[in-house]
Amino acid sequence: MEDYDWIQIAFLFDRELSHETYESLFDLFLEYSETDDNRDELDDRYGDETNGSQRVRADASEIARTVRSVSSVKVSVPVGWDDISIGFSRNGSGFPTYGSTPYLTFTTWIYALKDSDREPLERVKRRRREFVEILARAANVLEPRWGFGRRGGLAIGEDDTIDDLAARLAPPLYEYNVFRPETVETLGRERVRSAPAWFVEELDSGGAFLAVREPPRQCSPAAEPCLEVADHLGISVGKTDRYH
Repeated sequence: MEDYDWIQIAFLFDRELSHETYESLFDLFLEYSETDDNRDELDDRYGDETNGSQRVRADASEIARTVRSVSSVKVSVPVGWDDISIGFSRNGSGFPTYGSTPYLTFTTWIYALKDSDREPLERVKRRRREFVEILARAANVLEPRWGFGRRGGLAIGEDDTIDDLAARLAPPLYEYNVFRPETVETLGRERVRSAPAWFVEELDSGGAFLAVREPPRQCSPAAEPCLEVADHLGISVGKTDRYH
């Protein structure tokens, strides 16, 4: 199994996000942006059928308008320790097929989240905590039908489809998970709250965000912390046979 040096999370939706929701999301990420100039702007790379690839710096409202009309987008947010990229592709080459399941991916390199001899561990641990807190706040804004992610790129089982996984009331467990309210009720709200995961947060919608292991540690079928959380919730550990 190939392991890329990034963490990637996908949020999946029943329908395309509105301009207002996108604007709220980008305003949220601007709170964490630590650029010295243009603190009210983000770096947006987008593509469309007419003009090809373009790169702009714009405020949250303008980028929200852009992403509603282009075929692909990648918004880079500097958060002090690295960038988090937010994006999707409508042309069928992304994960999953946008036409059937609208989605957003959140991607960051792992290097600033790894143990380092060059800086205090407590500083690195604060970054790890901030990383998952940003994702949980984004889940509050976006209310996805399902969210999953891992270090090494998005992957599912050979016989799985993304639409089937997203529709399940008890989806498999990944390193990063967004459960909608119906899933929390199916699994048991107290059981979810008490899961022995590294980070558990209830969402305003009644859903929950779980980071099973401290970033950038991985889950695998043999990783004991992940098996413990999966057993506690009564679900399986997600398969990662097929990358996208």
